[in-house]
Amino acid sequence: MTNSLSYDKTLMTSLETKIKVEKWKESLDAYKADQYKDSFLTLLDYIDSDIRKQYGNATETSFKIPHGSIIVEIEISETLLKIKAPFLKVGNTHKIPVFRRIAELNFSPLNLAQIRFNNNELDFYYEAPLDLCEPYKIYYVLEEICHKADNYDDEFKASFDVTSLYEPKVTPYNATDLEIIWNKFNGFIAEAYEYFEYFDKERLSFFNWDVINITLKKIDYCMSPQGKLRTDIEREISNLGSQDNINIRIQKGKQFLQTLQAIPKDELLENFYVAETFIPIKSRSEIEHLKKNLEHTLKIANDEIVKADFIGATFTLLLSFYDMLYYNMVPKEVAQKTQATLEQASKQPWKEASSILFKGMTAIMNEQELLFQTEQPKKKGFFSNLFK
Repeated sequence: MTNSLSYDKTLMTSLETKIKVEKWKESLDAYKADQYKDSFLTLLDYIDSDIRKQYGNATETSFKIPHGSIIVEIEISETLLKIKAPFLKVGNTHKIPVFRRIAELNFSPLNLAQIRFNNNELDFYYEAPLDLCEPYKIYYVLEEICHKADNYDDEFKASFDVTSLYEPKVTPYNATDLEIIWNKFNGFIAEAYEYFEYFDKERLSFFNWDVINITLKKIDYCMSPQGKLRTDIEREISNLGSQDNINIRIQKGKQFLQTLQAIPKDELLENFYVAETFIPIKSRSEIEHLKKNLEHTLKIANDEIVKADFIGATFTLLLSFYDMLYYNMVPKEVAQKTQATLEQASKQPWKEASSILFKGMTAIMNEQELLFQTEQPKKKGFFSNLFK
């Protein structure tokens, strides 16, 4: 293990969102001009310009927009905005634990929306006078409802007597693509354990934290898991940043990878499909926003390289690249430079890898061309039809 971690291209042919940046200012301007309904409708255009015609009624006062395992129902009048997302149907047994969990979620992490119980059904709900529906706030409400409902439905169904109220519209992958996913998924975890063994032997076990973190984010970048698997991976990535002792976090991370490795093939592959999405899971970030984080990373990596800590520099840079891809939908030119850099540094000796990664990140930071390039992914097969 004298070389850097491997890199695999994403199976997704596009990492871009449907967000129309120019519509955001229009929405804000309409709100400031007291044109509250126009402000909200323009906010929908900001998210996806097809929403109004695809999911709205003729008067644009009612919308039913799918997002993963829920449908977001929006009613808008001249004075009031109502947002509801039917969540789950509660069974006849063990209702108290369900209500207890709902109370916990309503306290935290929910901030503006709340979960209601009515006629044995749960729904996410928010309403407000239209003149209080400032675009920033309403986007946050929609994001909160979409992401929390889509995340928690699997937890509830696994733990309580509840059933779905809506059958999500998903596009399955074919057998060939699922086999690719299965092999890559297990290959990433097997590679992680090879590094664990090496770093433990060399008494450099603290680097195992980086290996776990990067491995989980590689899975997300390469194959974009859905369902309970995505929720579990998100939770474990969050746990890696907890205040626990690093050895405890590493131990839990290793156990989590073992859990993933033990999932039967058919069960695991149920979490890989394409579902319709209303609010993007990742934030859209322009280059100026990304530069703030990259500048900090480059300073740390430079110090490590000067000290000849090439393993440390490689992990600092790798983790920053995968963080950027995990948390953000990045501009096309940044995605291309990132892919080229990661591909060039893949499996290279630590010193060479750190140098390549440093040069690649510097090129992104300074908006310069790379000295090396990689072929653009060919749009072929099933994935090309899904991610255009």
